[in-house]
Amino acid sequence: MSARSEIDERLLDEAIAWHQSLEHEDADWDAYLAWLEADAGHREAYDEIALLDRAVDDHAPELKRFVDPQPMIASAPERTKRRPWLYGSVAAALAVAVSIPMLRPAAPDIVYSTGAGQTRRVAIGDGISAELAPSTRLVAMTGDPRTLELASGEAYFDVAHDPSRALSIKAGDFKVTDIGTQFGMTMGGESVRVAVAEGNVSVGAADGAPTRVAAGEQLIALNIDHSATKRTISSKDVGSWRRGRLVYNEAPLSAVAADLSRYSGKTVTVDPALRDRQFSGVIVVGDGSKLFDTLSGLMAISYETHGGVVRLLDPAAR
Repeated sequence: MSARSEIDERLLDEAIAWHQSLEHEDADWDAYLAWLEADAGHREAYDEIALLDRAVDDHAPELKRFVDPQPMIASAPERTKRRPWLYGSVAAALAVAVSIPMLRPAAPDIVYSTGAGQTRRVAIGDGISAELAPSTRLVAMTGDPRTLELASGEAYFDVAHDPSRALSIKAGDFKVTDIGTQFGMTMGGESVRVAVAEGNVSVGAADGAPTRVAAGEQLIALNIDHSATKRTISSKDVGSWRRGRLVYNEAPLSAVAADLSRYSGKTVTVDPALRDRQFSGVIVVGDGSKLFDTLSGLMAISYETHGGVVRLLDPAAR
């Protein structure tokens, strides 16, 4: 066995132990989150075990016959005791993982989407609901409500607390992990934005350690170099677009432009002279006709419209 395999097996052993311990009422959440954020591999290992656990639930009768030829007992004991063979070792878990694809073909992806100017509320399942902002595309990978991808746009998530089944949402190069909270997430322009209204989430790229984002905080992460900035915000402003207001706190102008593009249905570009500008303020959506007038007035910039394209300009550079 290689050193890499030994590391992987150790992480899976730790993930199995955490997955089992979190099912108890006296679980140490602070210790779990500290472990989760200590290494990007921890989250990957935990996600793998959580997905395996869900697959075990979905295929319980078949897997019971696979790992134990004894007859099934009609009355199942409590959840942490009904499948001790899963928690016994990594070898047992991997044996189950190998058997699952043979039992049933993978389910197709489920896509939830909105057009320009449209919003939508969806019940994804498993205690998860989402409100989609205009021009948003959210995908439940292989139909699994706990494995999502925010391909574009913005969504507000309400996740029922379930420590045994972490929610994973991919956006660009980043992934958000959550065990039950309320938060907003935006994929647009060159950045991924995550703002938490209640509870906390973990955000990170595959090549770096994750960052915990708590209630009243926002993380802005750049896909180009995986840098991230965290700042304090008002919890009541998270998901403010649901009330017709776009609230920004030192947001990159490229991110604001991406939002206005979704609400107006137009392609919005930013003059290179404005690329490093940030915006703090409130834009009222209304019918979408005053979006660019409002932004130009608040930032002392100008804009030009050519058909379906709007270009944000710096008057001083003209």
